[in-house]
Amino acid sequence: MVSMTLHAASSFTRDLSASCTAVSLKDGSIVAGSKDGLLISWLASTGEEVWRLSIEGPVSDIARSRGHVFVTASSSLYAIDDSDGSVLWKRELEGASDYVLAVEGSIWATSSVYEIEVGDYTESSIWRFNLSGELGKRWVIPERSWFIGLSYGNVILGLGRPRCGVLSIDDDELEHFEVEDGSPIVCGDYRTEGECPIAILGHSSGAITCVDNQNEEVKGENLISSSWWSKIVEEPSAVCCILVPDKGNENITAYENGFIKSNFEWSYDARSAVTAMAVGPVGDEEIGQTYWACTGERVLVLSSSDRARDVPGSADSGGQLILELEHECCLVECDSEGDTIVLGDERGGIYLINAQFLSRRMGEGSVEITSDHRTSLMRERLRKLRE
Repeated sequence: MVSMTLHAASSFTRDLSASCTAVSLKDGSIVAGSKDGLLISWLASTGEEVWRLSIEGPVSDIARSRGHVFVTASSSLYAIDDSDGSVLWKRELEGASDYVLAVEGSIWATSSVYEIEVGDYTESSIWRFNLSGELGKRWVIPERSWFIGLSYGNVILGLGRPRCGVLSIDDDELEHFEVEDGSPIVCGDYRTEGECPIAILGHSSGAITCVDNQNEEVKGENLISSSWWSKIVEEPSAVCCILVPDKGNENITAYENGFIKSNFEWSYDARSAVTAMAVGPVGDEEIGQTYWACTGERVLVLSSSDRARDVPGSADSGGQLILELEHECCLVECDSEGDTIVLGDERGGIYLINAQFLSRRMGEGSVEITSDHRTSLMRERLRKLRE
């Protein structure tokens, strides 16, 4: 296992000046948003700034499609030109904006209303716009959704109280599904491509709810969700993060008590809750796919079950700590593409790591953290002098 600072492993660092609240890495460019509403785009290859835009914060979520950046921030939904940062349109949502999803020419957004007297969310809305910003449909429901994704062409949402369970939207039809575990859904992830499309949702009880092609039935020409099933609770702790990689059959669940578990029967104790996870680059081609988990002031890089040929229970089942990156504050966001990962921290720092640079750094072995941190501070001061 190699240990170094995040600064030492990073190809370059950038700054949002306030806590990073959303980050996206797509088609070779980064778009990151802050608590204060600052959005900046950089080229992932060089770190060159492409554009920046200030809107009313905080930025809640980012989705990108067809040369557009769609952003939920404060109580609004924005459509932004990905090439120059110009605002194409803006729509006001009711309550605080939450998630945004872009799929097949439709832009989906969620917003919620929090009542201080009640101490809970009392109402939320699901919005569907077209690429021009025209409202196609709005649904009002009595609970907040804590996840939005896709399952076999349908938009699905994971709900909190009072109903909990899952909503599925097919065209204009909204259908509610109860699940075996009746506790609130708090997070989720999904995969739409490959041999095994699947959505996995995490509950506050520690259970997970899954839907895949074995939980679907054909009605007419459409696949309709008919049977959602919940896994037996494995940890007496709420699920805090789920990762469903685009490749392979492995999926990863992180719990608030610090445990990270795979459906391939390995687990790792991170000792603190995970705030974000992504598939990331590796410094050794023989290692295969790796999982990056942001947990407090550390990033843990764990091996996958790739070499086990997707056979549960194999002696080489993954979950080995390959690399640990130390940082001076909490990492809160991450996203990846190909051999590159980008991470954001609570102070607004943005860190990009690619496989080639990481391979060289890992080849040098463990890095003295105090010395390396001193070097990182010097680099940061020089960068600020050049600005």
